[in-house]
Amino acid sequence: MIALCLHACYYVGMPTRKIQYTIRGVPPATDRRLRKLAKIRGVSLNEVVVDELSAQNTSKGSLVDSLDWFFGSNTIDDATIKFLEEDDKIQKELTRKQWAEDDN
Repeated sequence: MIALCLHACYYVGMPTRKIQYTIRGVPPATDRRLRKLAKIRGVSLNEVVVDELSAQNTSKGSLVDSLDWFFGSNTIDDATIKFLEEDDKIQKELTRKQWAEDDN
């Protein structure tokens, strides 16, 4: 009985426990998109997935409709991924040049 009370008291005042998921079979294009977003935002992949799921959940429609983008029906095509990667390289080079100018 004391153990039960201690367990209940331990969680008093703490935020509600977060639900955890293990997601398998993520399409490669979706994985690249989520990792790219995490890199751009400077946050963890987990944060991006939670943010994207939360944003989709607030939109109108059923849960299945709101998760449709995540399961690959609206994935970014390879040409877009290639463009974003090239743009990222260009932005990094421009930043390096700016830093070099600032140091001089």
